[in-house]
This record gives sequence, C-alpha cells and structure tokens, in this order.
Amino acid sequence: MDQKLKPGEEQRTADFAAAPQAKSGEIKSPDVLLYSDLYKNAMMGADSSAKMVSKTGDAEKNDGITACAELRQVITDMMEGYAGYAKRAAQALHDLHVPAEQLTALEKLPAEIGITMQTMFDKSVSKCAEIMINGVTMGIIDMKKAQRVCAEDGCSPEAYRLAGDLIGFCEQYVERLKEFL
Repeated sequence: MDQKLKPGEEQRTADFAAAPQAKSGEIKSPDVLLYSDLYKNAMMGADSSAKMVSKTGDAEKNDGITACAELRQVITDMMEGYAGYAKRAAQALHDLHVPAEQLTALEKLPAEIGITMQTMFDKSVSKCAEIMINGVTMGIIDMKKAQRVCAEDGCSPEAYRLAGDLIGFCEQYVERLKEFL
C-alpha cells in the first residue's frame, strides 16, 4: 500500500531506494522500500556467492582440497540463505501487490568485476574469504541504513524484523568466513 511521505523524507528514503516513485507519482511505502532493498541485497548476495563458489576451485592448488571444500560449503550455505531471504522479501512484496524488481546486469556488474579483478592474481582461500567478508559487510551497512530510514518513516514490525534477521544472518557468516583468513 502506497502512502505520501512528508517533504524532506523523500530524499532520505531515496538515498537507499533506487526508484522511490511509482509510475503514478506516489511515493512507495516504507515497507515496500525496505522489502525491495532487502530483496535486492539478498539477490546480490546470492549472485556474488555463486560467482565466488566458482572461484574457490582455483584455490585448491594453493591451499589444498580440504580448506577449499570447507570454504565452498560455507559460501554455498550463504547462497542458499540469501536465496531464502530473497524469496521471503519477494513474497512480502507480492502480498503488498508490488512486483520484486530483479537486479539488472548493470547492478551486478561492479560485484562481478570486483571478484574477477581481486582473484586474478591471488586465488587463495584467504583472499576469497576476504572478498566475501568485504561484500557481506557492505550489504550489512546498506541494510542497516535502509532499516533505520524505514523505521523512522513508520515501517511495519514484520519488515523491520526481516531486515534484522538478514543482518544477523550476514553477521554470522562474516564470523564464519573469518576462520579462513
């Protein structure tokens, strides 16, 4: 359900939402904005995890099969977890009669280029874990900002809680990934 925001709130909300205005000219509700941001964040995490899983195979030469397999399993678990959060956010958006906007190739490109460039000369388990930690941390920061703004704008407890759950999930995986540094 869309609602009008007060003057000045539009810019705060627009800081983390790529397209805060619907075609009708109405500002999207805080719940729609938070669920949309959560969906995109989770999809970016899932896509980046999938890309990194393919890179961990190269680390076997340097770090051995066991370390590589363990990291690959952690990243695969992350990918599945992200997919679950994306599905929950998409369902919440559907319940609000708003389609979940897919990530564009242009939105995915910086992460893909970053992963490729950073693993070009160092394909170690440690480097792969470091890249994942940095990406997950960026996602945590984005979600915390979105969560704060939407709370100020009056989002539902359910939307706020789901964002908090995703943040907690990400923080747990940062700790797991640190073991590979």
